[in-house]
Amino acid sequence: MMPNTRKEALAGGYKRYFTGVACVRGHVADRRTKTGECLTCRAEHLVVWRKNNPDSVKQHNTTQYVNHTDKIKAGVKNWGKNNPVKMLTYTRASQTKRRMRYPKWLTCDDRWMIEQAYELAALRTKMFGFSWHVDHIIPLQGRTVSGLHTPYNLQVIPGTENVRKSNSFEAVT
Repeated sequence: MMPNTRKEALAGGYKRYFTGVACVRGHVADRRTKTGECLTCRAEHLVVWRKNNPDSVKQHNTTQYVNHTDKIKAGVKNWGKNNPVKMLTYTRASQTKRRMRYPKWLTCDDRWMIEQAYELAALRTKMFGFSWHVDHIIPLQGRTVSGLHTPYNLQVIPGTENVRKSNSFEAVT
């Protein structure tokens, strides 16, 4: 049960409380314990601020993404050290899945183009200071469609876009 006063919320260690009374702008919504601010007012303020400060938002999102991915990488590395057999199993499974999506009809030129895509991603990462990924346009393991690991199915995009895209595919009509 949520507290009814800020005093109760502070005493109980809650992040929010609900008074049932409208704020100065007329919203009847939860309030932040830390500031007493109405959450609806806060959300409206953030929409306006983000619209007026796109560069700050972009910088913040990039910083958050880098910090988040660094934490995840460190966690995976630590988990891998503590669970070497499981890590090897997952790695081999991933390699096998990719190998199964690597057609035998690829030429030497095709293989070279794939290598170039990965080199381009590494070069862009070094040049721009943020992560670039080699993305499969049609995912190797999509829910509705599965692609192949060929140069015609690869694109080099910023890491944030690739993570946002996840394992999805949007058909162009």
